[in-house]
Amino acid sequence: MKKTLLLTLFTLSTIGIYAQKYVGGDISMLKKFVDEGAVYKDKDGNEVEPLTFFKQQGWNAQRVRLFVEPTNATADEKKQGAIQDLAYVKALGKSIKDAGFAFMLDFHYSDTWTHPGQHGTPAAWKNLTAEQMATKVYDYTKSCLQQMVDAGAAPDFIQVGNEITDGMLFPTGQISNGSAAWSNLVNFIKKGIAACNEVCPLAKTVLHTELHNYEMVKTFYAKMAAADVQYDIIGLSYYPDFHNSIPMFNNLLTQLETTYTGKQIMIVETGYGYEYKLAGAKYDFTSTYPLSDAGQLKFTKALIETLNAHESVTGLFWWYPEYNLNGIINKTGTEDWSKDFTSGYWNGALFWPRSGYPLSSISELKTFLNGSTGIANIRTDAQQQDNAWYTLDGRRLNGKPATRGLYINNGKKYLVK
Repeated sequence: MKKTLLLTLFTLSTIGIYAQKYVGGDISMLKKFVDEGAVYKDKDGNEVEPLTFFKQQGWNAQRVRLFVEPTNATADEKKQGAIQDLAYVKALGKSIKDAGFAFMLDFHYSDTWTHPGQHGTPAAWKNLTAEQMATKVYDYTKSCLQQMVDAGAAPDFIQVGNEITDGMLFPTGQISNGSAAWSNLVNFIKKGIAACNEVCPLAKTVLHTELHNYEMVKTFYAKMAAADVQYDIIGLSYYPDFHNSIPMFNNLLTQLETTYTGKQIMIVETGYGYEYKLAGAKYDFTSTYPLSDAGQLKFTKALIETLNAHESVTGLFWWYPEYNLNGIINKTGTEDWSKDFTSGYWNGALFWPRSGYPLSSISELKTFLNGSTGIANIRTDAQQQDNAWYTLDGRRLNGKPATRGLYINNGKKYLVK
């Protein structure tokens, strides 16, 4: 039985609370680049420590991926960045937390990259039954999170799967394989969320899809609602090179926002090129957003303007901003950009890789926050006196919360134990 204790810390009578917003990047390769000797600079050419520099640009969050056993990834996959095991992520996660950022942990539940066309089951899990696999998801998630907490790297947001539009742990949990696979997927996700809630009860859970097929995205979240999957945040990947125009994306945001009124939405991956198109691009927007620093900046501004028109959109993460070989090539004196640890395939970074200077978008991203700093951002609104329960970041709950933490009800703060 949960106990509710009224706190008299303050009264919020007749105010509404805007959700805190987060902006940053998926910096999963940062530790490797720094370890290899990459030199990052500010716009004046001064050498900078990357996390400190990101903070100075107004960023307040970072995202990092986690693989089960990335030593099983292919050589090409490792060069593309599939290297993050638990020890690596604990070290980078602690650096992120120590620097004062919110931290999003992205479970891939695979030994290598996952996306709608590829969700390989970890080699050590391949002979498990569907039920055993669900138990493994729970045990693995719980163990990893406990180790993260013990290492001083407790995540604030947790992705239960990466780009799971068609499921995960293929073929057992691949939605397109039929109703049995769908049932398996729901079980996997619920087990993962249960582990998150046990170890990190104040962290928010994220279900992450990408937009290769917009109808699949809408179907995915509808099925999640029908299965009563209790998650907090809709996470989306949006790359115009693969996912079409900003207006088309905006239409999806409107549909998700109006359909799932209790959910926050975060863009957990985005990016656009500054010299070349992204590899395998399906769409060409170079007439609107030229492949240059100025063109990338124009895309960033247009995206942020669109996102800020949606009150439910509370997160924006640029993918792989840290790509930078400045200082590394000097070790060999060669212009070969394909080193042992990176293939150089990513053309949407936020640093010039030959010089380490930042691109303009790196400082533009903070405009997504639009002045948001969290619960201090309040507005007068008598409608908030509606007997509903809210999290501290302004997310309306379906009823009285059962998970421990601080909540707001009728203008007062409550502690649920």
